[in-house]
Amino acid sequence: MNLSRSITALLLAASSFLGQESGVDRKSPTLESLRARWERFTPEQKERARSRYERYLAMSEEERQQLARSARALRERGERVQEELDAKAPERAADLEPEKRRTLVREIVAEQSRELGARIRSRVPVPWVERIQNAPPEERARLLREFQNQQRNRIARFAIGELGQRLGLPSQEIARMQTLPGEERVQAVLELRQRLSAREVDEHGLPPGITPEQWNAWIALPPEEFFEVFQRYWLSRVESLAASRDRVEALRELLEAAHPRVEESLALADLTPADRGARLADAKRARCMKVLRERELLTPAELEALAPKSHHEFFEKVRQLLRPSARPAVSGREGEPIERR
Repeated sequence: MNLSRSITALLLAASSFLGQESGVDRKSPTLESLRARWERFTPEQKERARSRYERYLAMSEEERQQLARSARALRERGERVQEELDAKAPERAADLEPEKRRTLVREIVAEQSRELGARIRSRVPVPWVERIQNAPPEERARLLREFQNQQRNRIARFAIGELGQRLGLPSQEIARMQTLPGEERVQAVLELRQRLSAREVDEHGLPPGITPEQWNAWIALPPEEFFEVFQRYWLSRVESLAASRDRVEALRELLEAAHPRVEESLALADLTPADRGARLADAKRARCMKVLRERELLTPAELEALAPKSHHEFFEKVRQLLRPSARPAVSGREGEPIERR
């Protein structure tokens, strides 16, 4: 590989691993722009890029595809933040030096990613969290995929058993579907769910508010699309119930309060990253505390106990409230909790 191609590969690999850190142009970069970026790298950044490129070469094709998906998600998140900056404070955003703007975008994306990661970790059993955290960095993505596959397979086997029994399928047929390969097993769950829904409509009539034309269009969909449409329908029904509507709305307000505010980051652009981070954490905590108090998501005693806690402990409590298991127990038509959107 010649020097130009080596630099290009190193920078693209660095971009995949570092997200916004490398500063690679969001649009297709030219070789000259890549060379210019490389020259601006510190020795430590260059060494990090080389090390990560070597790790990239050692990856399997599946791992490379996952890395590409992660990098794409980071870029898209960064683009959304850029657009939000321009929309909410266009004059201030336009006056920012390019490097300060990039720094702000990186910080906001990093904060959003941390919040997303914390929500994901809250749904992973503690032994798996410890196993992933104690693994070498290059092993963590593989272990997370292994956990996700195990969970998906376990849930799919259970769902096939439940749905199969309700449809009156022979036990041998249920057992056969439970031993299907992973993707086929998931497809079997969706198909059984669609069959059961169709049978219940035949027996009990259409769901409230749905016309025969709408139902016929739903039933004609592939199982995956039917599941998504049907789930959205039942979620809309559940969230319209007076008993749960107020709390659902309060939790939405809390989620919004915990979300990073790009306009606040922009207003503090002239501070050091450490000072800016401290001020932003204080502001986010104040927003969340206001919602917790005004919407009575916690009792006065709980609020008093939470007040002296560290930011880490405070925001962990917020995340606990936002977990699906902490939400009101609401059920679908067959008594099954609906959490997926």
